[in-house]
This record gives sequence, structure tokens and C-alpha cells, in this order.
Amino acid sequence: LTTLTTMKHFHSIDASLKDHIDNAPAIKAIMTDEKQPPKNKIEMGHGVHTNVQNHLQGLRDHIIQQAKSKEAKLKENEQKPTPPKPLQQDESKENSAIQSTSKMQVQPKENDEIQPSKKALKIHTSANQNLARGHSGLPMDHTPALIGAKRGSIQCDSGTDVSSLAYWNDPQGSRDEEFVSPFRVSSSSGKTKYLTFEADIGGFNNIRMSFENIIVMAAATGRVLVLPPSQYMYLLHNRNNFDHFFPLFSEGMQKRLRVVTMKQFLEAQFAKGGYFESEDNKKKEDLLSIVNSCETMQCDEEKVFEYIRNKSYVSELKDMKHCLVFDKNAFASGSSAITSPKTQANIKKFCGPEREPLYYDSKMAAPDIFHFQTSSLELRILNHFYTVMY
Repeated sequence: LTTLTTMKHFHSIDASLKDHIDNAPAIKAIMTDEKQPPKNKIEMGHGVHTNVQNHLQGLRDHIIQQAKSKEAKLKENEQKPTPPKPLQQDESKENSAIQSTSKMQVQPKENDEIQPSKKALKIHTSANQNLARGHSGLPMDHTPALIGAKRGSIQCDSGTDVSSLAYWNDPQGSRDEEFVSPFRVSSSSGKTKYLTFEADIGGFNNIRMSFENIIVMAAATGRVLVLPPSQYMYLLHNRNNFDHFFPLFSEGMQKRLRVVTMKQFLEAQFAKGGYFESEDNKKKEDLLSIVNSCETMQCDEEKVFEYIRNKSYVSELKDMKHCLVFDKNAFASGSSAITSPKTQANIKKFCGPEREPLYYDSKMAAPDIFHFQTSSLELRILNHFYTVMY
């Protein structure tokens, strides 16, 4: 029961995963110690496949190890001899000594070995509020990436202080803020490179997962992210765009990842020096008219995407078939340049037996416009980015 509850907590952000927890044979097999593997290895759907099974198994082993450790401590305490009860006339003196000693000493807390040091707390706290951390994170002393971080805050129009609900850090930390990806490449002509995409056709949870992969891809490759035209999203009212749900145009985001609208992108590319400057003015007017109409009414954004697909490199990534590998040696000289047995083993373990590595190399980095056709059934990305990209 503890294992199942903890596992639900780990994946509480995915409401759809609850059904998988209750019904998927793969998870039932793990939870009940059944030795026979499930007949269908991908019965969990939504792209959450063997990576989740491996995670659950690791989580189960971790909890069992914790239980064994607690049991060993209990046995050790039981074996310690009980100190003899002092004489009645000495009780008042002993109590007085205990009270005076307690003022000088801090009583140990449960799991004291994983408590952060005073120095770490001084570094990693702000406004008397601890930093947001993972459910089973390392001790603060062992997380240098959090140095310079600050707990995120929430601004409400009403003025009500609800910053305690912030589960993120902003900024994340000095190391992340100063990091520059080795896979950032500018155009040979010195022009800006772009990443365009189409929203997933499913519900918002699928749209979010797909978009997170695209955000990470744009940040890792140094491309400017182009938002699609506003559109109706499945089960959501009114026309929406991604900046309605994510702070894409905030100062902090634009510092790390430049984001532009489809209108801004088209206007820049049809202008002199743009990638589409050779096109006739009629094409520019038609596409911009569609984009503008998308803001307020039903529009044919497919014509815009069809044009961009013909002018760009369309990603071949299929998350159930591929894992996207970022490796500096492979990027510079191809996958054959990865000679480290440890790196090869890690990639093989990450991708698993059902997926092939798709290496981000100079050939994939060369196109000026990189496009994700994630509205296509075959090219949807329904895995979390940390299970898609190595």
C-alpha cells in the first residue's frame, strides 16, 4: 500500500496515469511480485511504456530498502540495555540536569542523517522559505545546482499571498542560469535559426507533454521558438495559444529561450534578408491573413503549416520508436565517434529494447527551420521529455 501510494504521488501531475495504476497489468505485476511479464509491453498507452515500469521497480526497491533499514534500527534499539531507574531521592536532581542540558543541546530529529547543514540552509533558503525540491531529493549539501536559486512566487491581483503554493524555483540556480548548450549552432549565413511546431491533437495533458519536448529541443539547440497561430484546443473553450498557459514572453524565459509569434516570424521571413524573401507578395498576404483571422475566428491554419513544412526540415522523431540522443562527440563526428563503453551502455539502457537512438548531429542541426509535425498521428510526442531525450 505504501509503494502504491508513493508511486501515485510521484505521478500526481498526470491524472490519466491513475487509471494505468489501477488497471495496467504491467504495474499490477510489479506490485504483486508476479514473475511473468505482461503479454503486451506497451499496454499502458499515452507513450508511458517501459520507462515507467523501470521507474516503478526502482521505486519499489527503494521503499523496501528503507523499510529494511528502519527494521534494523528498531532491532538495534531493542538490543540496547535499559538503564536502571534512579533512586527516588535523585530524581529531582536528574530532572534538573536534563532540563539544563536540553537548553544547550538540540535533540536529534527523525532521519537526521539527511537534514541539511546550517551552512547549506543559509545558502539555499530565501525569505525564510526553503527551496522547492524533488520528493526524494539529495541532501541540500549535495545539490550545488541549487546555489543561487530562489523559491518561486505567485502574484495575485487580489494581493493575497499564496506564494507557498509555488512548487518551482525562480531563478533555478547560478549553474543553470549560466549554462550554454554545446549544441547551439547559428546559420552559416549568420541568420537566426528557428523551430516551428504544430500543437498535439489530443487533450491539454497531451498538448502539454508534447510542448515540453519542443521547449527543451529549442533551448538545447539555440533556435528561436515560433508559436503556432491561436487555435481551438480539444475540450477547452475559446481560441488559445501556449502563452496563455506558460510565461513564454516573461523576461526570464526570453533570456534563456527567445519566443516569437507566427505573425512575427512570417513578417520577418518575407522581408528582405528573410528565408522567404523570394516569394511573391501574394503568398505573404494570404498567410498573414490566415494568421490574423486565427486570433478571433475559425481559420485554416493547415495552409500555414503546409507552407512551413515545404520550407523546413520536418522531424522524423517518433517517441515510441526513437530516443533522441544529444552527445557532443556524435554531434561533431557522427554516432561512430561514441567510443566510451559506459556512454554506449547508458544510451542502450535509456532507449531500451524497443527504441532506436536518433542522434542529434550536424546534419540535423543544419536546416535553418526545424519543424515538428506533432499534429500528425505518426509524429505525436506523448512521452515526457526526460524519457525522450538523452
